Amino acid sequence: MKIKVNTSEFLKAIHAVEGVISAREIRSVLSNLKLEAETSSVSISATDLEISIKTSLNAQVEKSGDISLPAKQLSSIFKTIHFEEALLSTEDGDADSSITYITDATKKNDYKNKLNGMDAEEIKTIPKVDSSNISDFPTAMFAEMIRKTSYAIAHEDQRYIFNGLFMVPKGDKLVFAVTDGRRLCKIERPLSTTLKFKDSVIIPSKAIREISKMIATAETGKIGIIDNQIYVNANQIELLCKLIEGNFPNYEQVIPKSSKFSAVIPKEGFQIYLRQALIAAEEPTRQIRLTFTKNNINFYAQTQGVNEVSINMPIDYSGDEVTVAFKGEYLSDVFKSIDDNEFKIEFSDSSSPVVFKDPSDPDFISVIMPMKI
Repeated sequence: MKIKVNTSEFLKAIHAVEGVISAREIRSVLSNLKLEAETSSVSISATDLEISIKTSLNAQVEKSGDISLPAKQLSSIFKTIHFEEALLSTEDGDADSSITYITDATKKNDYKNKLNGMDAEEIKTIPKVDSSNISDFPTAMFAEMIRKTSYAIAHEDQRYIFNGLFMVPKGDKLVFAVTDGRRLCKIERPLSTTLKFKDSVIIPSKAIREISKMIATAETGKIGIIDNQIYVNANQIELLCKLIEGNFPNYEQVIPKSSKFSAVIPKEGFQIYLRQALIAAEEPTRQIRLTFTKNNINFYAQTQGVNEVSINMPIDYSGDEVTVAFKGEYLSDVFKSIDDNEFKIEFSDSSSPVVFKDPSDPDFISVIMPMKI
């Protein structure tokens, strides 16, 4: 293989795919990127066996071919290169490896970097996808739905179904639901065109993170289910990931059908008082107690023998006195979903699920289970 590439564009392509490589992978095929050069472009792929990602960029291909190179070293090299065009040329070594030389394509700089690679065949890339299995999807809407729900995905929970985002196609509507067992987020949006797959799926959190990056600046995208894997294509990046198998809990049963008390609270003021209270909240839960009384909400937190704080915030509330305790992180996170200047909170007592709503978004809801006081 022998190719000339724009160094900044090549580095962008590396950044687009290297996120799937685990930091724990050292000197193995799973810590490598696969480069495939053909005609006038080069593709770059990475995989962790569960998720694969691939992108391509224009290149001057003097000799087609492929190579597998260590991702961390390749990224570091191109971060420090100060010339505009780089020449990558491979030289067959022994049976187990290949050597790639990186030089200044214009020969203005006396620079030479030798990088040991591996057989590219050991990395399986994304195959050609049948277009009849994929649908166009609105990237901006997907990005918003992910932003408003994904923070509640569990991480490395033994209940695997909680480690992903539940996507539910409903004809001309789409629902995202997420829970970690202590909180739940649900959002629904209309679709201009129905998706070609009808079954609900659970998409792993790692794939959700990569999809978010892919669609952040994309105007259009394509999505489909291929051999029980989620496929997404946006911004000249392709992703293919195994789905989480299992039955997602009935999220509608978790959402209270009614609540005894409610209040509409200014978001900015609440967040200021919450941050002040969190300073005194004891690790690891950083518990915050909210006490609702007539026209007032009290924030209380303490670290035994070290710090204690009590803050009152005037609000419009006329219900009974109720104290509800929350994990501090959960209260902070819920505001990632609420875009309005106010939010609505609904509750019945100190132990029942508490509902958070965005007045400007009736199709979004967040539910948090209180802590024991």
